[in-house]
Amino acid sequence: MSRSVLTLGALLVGTLGASHVEAQSWRTLDVSRQLADAAPVAVEIVYGTGMFGLRGTTSPLLYHMQLRYDAARAEPRHSYDAAGRKLQLGVQKSDVRFTGREDGESGRLQIELSRTTPLDLTLDLGAVEADLDLSGLQVARLHVESGASEAKLRFDSPNSVPLTTFDVSLGAASFRGERLANANARNIRVDAGVGNVELDFGGQWTQDIALNVEVTFGFVTLHVPTDVGVRVALKKMVASFEHEGLVERDGAWYSTNWETARRKLHVSAETVFGKLSIDKTGR
Repeated sequence: MSRSVLTLGALLVGTLGASHVEAQSWRTLDVSRQLADAAPVAVEIVYGTGMFGLRGTTSPLLYHMQLRYDAARAEPRHSYDAAGRKLQLGVQKSDVRFTGREDGESGRLQIELSRTTPLDLTLDLGAVEADLDLSGLQVARLHVESGASEAKLRFDSPNSVPLTTFDVSLGAASFRGERLANANARNIRVDAGVGNVELDFGGQWTQDIALNVEVTFGFVTLHVPTDVGVRVALKKMVASFEHEGLVERDGAWYSTNWETARRKLHVSAETVFGKLSIDKTGR
């Protein structure tokens, strides 16, 4: 065996051993801020590893944050710029990395945001298991970026303001969006590298929706109410397309009720390796 291989092996063993014995210092933080007014706020939430929950609150608070973190690896962040109307929560951006778990320990972040304040919401997530309940929040803009996560996002009630930007960008992840018609968004974009994407378009339809979805390697499933018309423009390389109930015409695929439907979903999809499925069973 060559000297270089032996040296590399020793370095790996030493690195792994050092990582295993690295001390952990678990701490908890509970902070909040009173709500001064109902003017719009730009919110940036950064979180690297662990469990993350987001929901609205009816308490007179701009936010309430509860964080359990390893002080040896992460530094909490909770700052508010009143003049610039900017709120930053979670951990420092440099701490968005794979920190791993030991002895079943993991970090947790729970955030509640005001339901009376219009929000420009940005989520920057690492390896996170996320439950994003945006029901009742006034979300004017939404951008979700995640490296490797399992995330569920839902609007169980109609968004009271127009959602002008709705972008989801994923690395290697599983993502499910529920009752997306309630988001009050005209355009939705989902871009995933590797993973499974499931989008449920239940809820209250107030306008047509244009969906742009790109998945390099994985599965995309769209659940669409039976009374909504669907048009699919598909670019694919080595991918399959389940299109039961859709007919091809002029280079696109249409549901049989396209001309008569009161509301319509325009889908532009691109897959390289994977599968796109359209489920029009009323779900």
